[in-house]
Parts: sequence; structure tokens; C-alpha cells
Amino acid sequence: MTKKILVPLTKSAFSHKVLREVEKFIPPKDSKLILYYITRSPKGSGFAATDYRSDYALEPDGEPLGPKAHPVFPSQEEDSIQSEVEVALLSVTNDLKEKGYDVSIQICFVNEVVSEIVRIVKRDKIDLIAMSTRARVGVRHFFFSNIAEKVLEQVDIPMLLIHPKG
Repeated sequence: MTKKILVPLTKSAFSHKVLREVEKFIPPKDSKLILYYITRSPKGSGFAATDYRSDYALEPDGEPLGPKAHPVFPSQEEDSIQSEVEVALLSVTNDLKEKGYDVSIQICFVNEVVSEIVRIVKRDKIDLIAMSTRARVGVRHFFFSNIAEKVLEQVDIPMLLIHPKG
């Protein structure tokens, strides 16, 4: 029976360090790794910068008609981010696939990370979550919440948590 393993990632190199540990503890046979890249929802950046290098049609009086700024919508930013993430993770996914893992990438645009991870665990019937944690303690823990700890409190499946040094 194939085990589904959710590996939440962000653009932080720290979050990617869990992948080395996944290879140590989870054999490729009968494992499906879901690299779940989480980022904030884009808001749309307003208008794109105008391109003054382009040739533009002329008004009847001979004045240039352009350049005109065009709107950039959140969906366009999502498409751009998705492409960038897929390219950035290409070497990682290829490496894991060469080692025998079944790997897929999912990209999520949310502002509430914990509830999204919990939702995906339930929806996709995930068997294990593997993620890096900063494991803050004391005053730092009071001021900076620990996402891994919050997820652990809300799911009833095993979690592989690592606290990489540096």
C-alpha cells in the first residue's frame, strides 16, 4: 500500500532541509512524496511597468499612442509563481525520482498555512507529514509561533519533524 507523505515547503532554504532526512527515513518503495509549496496569495501588483523600447502606433497628430501600463492580475502572478517554483524544484524532483520516489508538486496560495496543511491532510488522506521546524523555546516561542507545533496539535497522523542545524 502506497503511503502519501506531505512535505510542506516554502521559499526558505530551511524548509527544504527536511528532504535529506526524508531520504534517510522513508524508503522510495511504496512512497508518494507530495512537495507542497506554500506561499501567500498574490494581490495583483497593479500595473506593469511600461516598455518604452517598443514601437507604438501614432495618434492622428503624429504623437505616439503609447506606452500604456497594463494591469497585472493575481491570477497572472499565481501563474508566474507556479512556473518559478516548478523550475526551482526541478532538480529536487528529478533527484528524488532517480532514487525511485514517486514525486509530485502542488502549489498553494494561502495566508493561513496551518489550516491549509490540515485541510490537505484530510482531503488527500495523507499518511505522514515531513517538515522542518525551528523548534523555538522560551521568549522566542512566545513571540513567534511554531507552524509545525500547531499542525501537530490538529492532525492525528504521524509527523517527521526535523530541526536542522544552520
